[in-house]
Amino acid sequence: MSIKTKTVIATILFMSILTAAIAVIGYKLYHDSLMRNYITYTDTVLEYSYRSSVRHSFGDMIADREMPPDYEVFREELNQIKDSSDIEYLYAIYFEDIDELHSLHYAINAKNQKELSSGKPLSEIYSYMGKPCEEGSFEDDTLKTLQQAVKNRNTENASLEGYSDEYGHMLNGYRVIYDSNDNAVGLICVEIDINRINAEIHKYLLTVILIAVILTTVIILLSTLNTRYYLIGPIVRITKSSDLFLKQLQDNTDPDMLEYEDAHVNTGGELSLLAINVKSLADGVASYMTNLRAVTAEKERIGTELELAKKIQASMLPNIFPPFPERTEFDIYATMTPAKEVGGDFYDFFLIDDNHLGLVMADVSGKGVPAALFMMASKILLKNYAMTGSSPSKVLEQTNAQICKNNEQEMFVTVWFGILEISTGRITAANAGHEYPIIKKTDGDFELFKDKHGFVVGGMDGMKYKDYELILEKGDVLFLYTDGVAEATNVKNELFGTDRLLTALNNSKTADPKVLLENVKSAVDEFAGEAEQFDDLTMLGIILK
Repeated sequence: MSIKTKTVIATILFMSILTAAIAVIGYKLYHDSLMRNYITYTDTVLEYSYRSSVRHSFGDMIADREMPPDYEVFREELNQIKDSSDIEYLYAIYFEDIDELHSLHYAINAKNQKELSSGKPLSEIYSYMGKPCEEGSFEDDTLKTLQQAVKNRNTENASLEGYSDEYGHMLNGYRVIYDSNDNAVGLICVEIDINRINAEIHKYLLTVILIAVILTTVIILLSTLNTRYYLIGPIVRITKSSDLFLKQLQDNTDPDMLEYEDAHVNTGGELSLLAINVKSLADGVASYMTNLRAVTAEKERIGTELELAKKIQASMLPNIFPPFPERTEFDIYATMTPAKEVGGDFYDFFLIDDNHLGLVMADVSGKGVPAALFMMASKILLKNYAMTGSSPSKVLEQTNAQICKNNEQEMFVTVWFGILEISTGRITAANAGHEYPIIKKTDGDFELFKDKHGFVVGGMDGMKYKDYELILEKGDVLFLYTDGVAEATNVKNELFGTDRLLTALNNSKTADPKVLLENVKSAVDEFAGEAEQFDDLTMLGIILK
């Protein structure tokens, strides 16, 4: 058996053992970590639901077996919680006879918007007070645990893993509900499908195996190359390099075009001496190749730095949605797609206090790294001044003054900045040369709101800006964007334009902000086709609930 074959076999055995060890240990750690995360998430949703049940005196409804008007108000709040959560089921149950294990009845349940839009009657979708739980919905062990929780008058969140023929493996979070007389009358439950854990773990194991196969292949390849390098390779490389170089000389190749394939013999002894003597014929070419490698490395370094700049810029913008899970008064979503590695557009939204939400949409002049740097400075200034509680016009004036102090490159930024009073839907806004906002009323279409523009920020010191007001009611949508949307071009050099933008918005005017923005992006991409885009594409949508 050759050395190369032995090396390959040893590598395969070692990597197989190492892969198995990593998979077993990783499986345990990953499974436990996922379960902890799901339990924590279940507790959070359960806490919100329990507080809502207390607020609506739901325990008295269960105790009296009644469904007063506040019953459906409570259900709507549960629907909103479920709609904004990644859970399968949210419901409340009670034992008709606490001593009878199989006397479990539904008190209420929640459904998300997707479930409610199925077209079925509400009587088939919802479970109402007094509906018996389906046979086989819960294992007896689960029923005993829930029964004991009520009997023992537990006051804390709890969870258990259960299985039923109808629902499969579930993580059940539950908490006992009390009436106004402090009697334990039922439970509110949150369920998450933990079958997904197995799917994620299988994906993890497949990833480990794939990486192991790749690493094993690489190690075998490196070992084989090492063997060839020290034994057969040097002689073959010297002969090949000499023949190729001699052929070029015989063909009267221009000296500047001569290329020598370096044998790279570093084993010592006579082979190294021979390689050095042959290589001396192509020192000039070697110097050229060295310079070429230096240029290539510099390009790679620049590319790496641009990629890092892109990641830094992306991290500067809010990118976790929903950004405020605890706030159900509105739904917001935003995207920024740079035309180059980094862009000059930016959006921002932030809570100034519990009742005021700042909204920013801006476009820096120019593109690339300078615009990205200017964008980050502008974003920080705008937010810092906004957090002082100043009006939008004052924030723009302060930002403009600060930028104009040291703006040798004479860059500027167009800005639309508004402050939403969450409790009333009133938006106070100011526009510094930016695109018109677009608004859709509950039963209407998306339309341009042609506000009065001020001068761009950074264009001239001492500029003044004016505030104006908008009123958003429940169901109204505000859409903000940069000119990269309207000015996207196709291969015929036609502009996408605001008319097509309004059409794209109105084609999905009942969608939530995320779907709305995705549909607009799809419309722009379909219109542009293979035409190269030269401007960033940034959008923000918010709906008042």
